[in-house]
Amino acid sequence: MASVLLSVGELANVMQQKPVTLVRALMDDPVSKTPDTRTAMVLPASVDFDLDSEGSDHTTGLPHSMPSANDLAIYLGNQGITANTPIAVYDTRGIYSAPRVWWMLKALGHQDVYILNGGQPAWEKAALPVSEQQQYGKLTYQATPRPGWFANSGAVLQAINTEAQLVDARSAPRFKGEVSEPREGVRSGHMPGAFNIPFDTLLKSGHFLPVEQLKAIFDRANIDLRKPIICTCGSGVTACIIGVAALLCGATQVSVYDGSWSEWGADTQYPVVKDM
Repeated sequence: MASVLLSVGELANVMQQKPVTLVRALMDDPVSKTPDTRTAMVLPASVDFDLDSEGSDHTTGLPHSMPSANDLAIYLGNQGITANTPIAVYDTRGIYSAPRVWWMLKALGHQDVYILNGGQPAWEKAALPVSEQQQYGKLTYQATPRPGWFANSGAVLQAINTEAQLVDARSAPRFKGEVSEPREGVRSGHMPGAFNIPFDTLLKSGHFLPVEQLKAIFDRANIDLRKPIICTCGSGVTACIIGVAALLCGATQVSVYDGSWSEWGADTQYPVVKDM
């Protein structure tokens, strides 16, 4: 498993060779309010990682903050996962919240973790088996947090006047400030100097585009993959789609602004630009 991504065929083959825990990433759509599928059949050997529940730290007042390493380790251990568990994260939508869960696991120091490209829709389209939800025994997860995966608002402020590039995954109308934000009390617009790559432009039919097409998108957006990149979005979830795409293209200095626009747009000490 050399790549971040596994196709359904690759994952099915790996599951025949060794035990793999499949992690179903769950999150309601914050813009359309469409609920995620929490009760349907799952891929075999699945456990849930719910970003709207224990998978995020809700004490920050922000929708999807990264929990402390200790809290996240407890959550994973309660799901029957250890630091040595081979993991494939998948989405009910194709690609949406799975990259965020993968990103969090990498920040926690997890090595053997991948994303199912195409998610559950691709698995079911290939006529591979699904099953009832299972319960797993509680285990102990030993976290070894790794710096650099996440950035805070201070790091973003510092980056504005450096060679670091801020890449916003929100839609163009939201980025330009042409429409109101879906969260109350959050200003419209974007960070000074930020670039816009709507996350859905990196995807097709619930899959990441091939690497050469991803590179072309970054190139058209004037993103230099050799320079540091900080990814942002509404609440730090779809920013991870940008982050994974950048890593697939060979970028090495990529972080995600955890608070994203939910924090930045709500705090008047941070500068906001609109494209008029």
